[in-house]
Amino acid sequence: MIRHSGNGGGACGIGLALGGGAARGLAHVVVLEVFDELGIRPGLIAGASMGAMIGAAYASGISAREIREHALEVLSHPARVARQLLTGGERSALALLNFSLSRGVMIDGTALIDLFMPDRVAARMEELDIPLVVSVTDFYAAEELVIGTGDLREAVAASIAIPGLIAAPRIEGRLMVDGAISNPVPFEHLQVAGCRPVIAVEVTGHPSGLLRNGRKPGQTELALGATQIMQLKIAEMKRRLSPPDLWIDPPLDAFRAYDFLKAREILKAADAIRDDIKRRLGALLESVTRGVIPLPPPEA
Repeated sequence: MIRHSGNGGGACGIGLALGGGAARGLAHVVVLEVFDELGIRPGLIAGASMGAMIGAAYASGISAREIREHALEVLSHPARVARQLLTGGERSALALLNFSLSRGVMIDGTALIDLFMPDRVAARMEELDIPLVVSVTDFYAAEELVIGTGDLREAVAASIAIPGLIAAPRIEGRLMVDGAISNPVPFEHLQVAGCRPVIAVEVTGHPSGLLRNGRKPGQTELALGATQIMQLKIAEMKRRLSPPDLWIDPPLDAFRAYDFLKAREILKAADAIRDDIKRRLGALLESVTRGVIPLPPPEA
């Protein structure tokens, strides 16, 4: 089932929005580890792009620590990944490449999900331990759509689809691209659903990080940096219009969108603010308990 953004439901407890940021999205793991350390659980997760992938694993009942270990296992050994791509079967290199005379060679998003997602991820969204909604962008309609039911890998593959690089499956006949293009941090869906408090994690990063590192951006970095700027401005506007209860933005400017092989460094950068995240999140939940931030009314 696909529904347009803006359709809502009743109270859902803690809402957690995980934004897009490609490799920088690995920082979401640290926020989820704080949730596990505090013994709290989101009532609803909204994810876009990499946030949808990390959110899908966590919503399937896989702990944040296990997600960290899986990511490091896969991304810290590029030679092993390359061998796996060439072993044949459904996870082979041929399965990942989607051949078409009209569009050249692209990476098949669904095959990519099958390769990099933990094995215990649920098959369907209805089977998740924690409800999840995934933001995708309908290319021809030029609008965000929200997927809350159906094939989980298909929804995540649509949300991570990068035009010209990662091909998404068509869903209900619609051509989908990266969910972060239209909604980089989809926290408003949690607000509409009645979640409280709402916590948003923004991992877009800022292209100025390349300048501080003394690197001159190449053509690919310029294109990705332009998308970064667009997503930053969208997120900034949405935050001003209807701010979430807690905004978390780890220091990720030094990393590029495709720095997946720097997984340890990205996690270390986010780990640097772990105590601050725990303090702020704990204070927020205490405010809710004291009634400073009122909980939404129960469903009728």
